[in-house]
Amino acid sequence: MNTSDSNLFNSEFFRQIFETSRDGIAVTNLDGSFLETNPAFQTLTGYSLEDLKKDSFWSLFPLNWDSSQRKVFHENLLSIGYSQEFEKEYIRKDGKNISISIRIYLIRDESKNPTAFWGTIRDISERKHNEEVHKQLYEEIKEGWEALRRIFVLNPFPMFISEIDTGKLLEVNRKFAEQIEHEPDELIGKTMTELGVWFSDQVKEAIFGVIRRDGFVDSIEMPFRTTTGNEFWGLFSAQPIEYMGKTALLSITVPMTDRIKEEREKQRLLDEVREKEEILSQIFRLNPSAITLSKLNGILLEVNDRFLEYTGKSKEDVLFRSAIDLGIYDNLKDREKIIELLQKDGVVSNLEIGMKTADGNIRPILFSARFVESFGEKKF
Repeated sequence: MNTSDSNLFNSEFFRQIFETSRDGIAVTNLDGSFLETNPAFQTLTGYSLEDLKKDSFWSLFPLNWDSSQRKVFHENLLSIGYSQEFEKEYIRKDGKNISISIRIYLIRDESKNPTAFWGTIRDISERKHNEEVHKQLYEEIKEGWEALRRIFVLNPFPMFISEIDTGKLLEVNRKFAEQIEHEPDELIGKTMTELGVWFSDQVKEAIFGVIRRDGFVDSIEMPFRTTTGNEFWGLFSAQPIEYMGKTALLSITVPMTDRIKEEREKQRLLDEVREKEEILSQIFRLNPSAITLSKLNGILLEVNDRFLEYTGKSKEDVLFRSAIDLGIYDNLKDREKIIELLQKDGVVSNLEIGMKTADGNIRPILFSARFVESFGEKKF
């Protein structure tokens, strides 16, 4: 085939496509000798047209093809007029290895006789790299999923995954099946409501109300029923997760053993004590009467705001100092009387004494006190 005489190459439309195509395009004789290559083909391979004319288009074929495979390919190409796309690792002139895809088409003359081939090559290195990355990522995800599944199945705590909309169970572990006294294989596709595991509709709605509000629930103490009707208590936690491309609910029901119940009861009592202490502290601090807590030797352990107002001193000035050293009593005999009554009756009620105020005046007050026992020591 003589390119100068070819109507194909005399077509301005074809020539524009040929020159500007981002894919490499080559035209060869039937024996594979290069006749014409576009700039993209030369850039992709790193070879000039003069270099390529010393080679054959068949050099682009996969190296693992033997002569019989090439013969079949050639015969099919002549028969149907085009080839399927195939891929090859190609070494450029600069030694760089790239991945390319190749397609070949047959050119016929007006008499339908084969005259030449034309083909395209495309750099698919980035695509192949992405495919390899995706494959590796898939394997890592698959491996991670298998590990997570083993953790799920073998977890010592009862766990299940359910559809958020319908509540149907998608996955359960053996511990959950044991907890609700049911065969695990028979649970998939059923709902907790069908199985009668929710203690009541009110409990269920309360739980899902928290999930809708906060997005999760964490260790809520609540009652359940087994499928045989036995009641049990558990700490229920749930969190939305991605499961098989959809959002599902991962739930854990930790059995409440006697130890857990005792610990939670102890914590509840401690919380109540702290709450009461906070209330008492506010009552003590904001009381309109001057209040102190001291040892028998007069060392002040705690005072309220009104006492500081009377004395004109700061809390740091008075704590862990003696009321006598601070000069609070107008007459020390009043203190002796207080101690005497406390030791005799354990209480002093409305005893009139004189108290020195911040401005140096003596203020008559009604003094009341009683002993309190704290860490084996009497205080008032």
